[in-house]
Amino acid sequence: MDDDQSGAENEDSKARFGTADKPTTRADVCELATPAETAKYLRTTVGKLANDRHLGVGPRYMKYGRSVRYPWRCLRDFVEENMSGDR
Repeated sequence: MDDDQSGAENEDSKARFGTADKPTTRADVCELATPAETAKYLRTTVGKLANDRHLGVGPRYMKYGRSVRYPWRCLRDFVEENMSGDR
């Protein structure tokens, strides 16, 4: 294995697994959350998320076929937008 290839693999490994200073989270690796992951993140239930989708409220989501996915950036934005109190 030459040095150029090992350097590229090392960078790829950092992108997938992070570094000691900044470990990679699942949200970094997978930009879309399942309803179960979203419910855990928002500390609610999958049923509540389904009801919110039906009512047209709650975090933004996308559908791919029958699958529902929530972009992590939209979840973080949703939390920020729904904070109460002074900033």
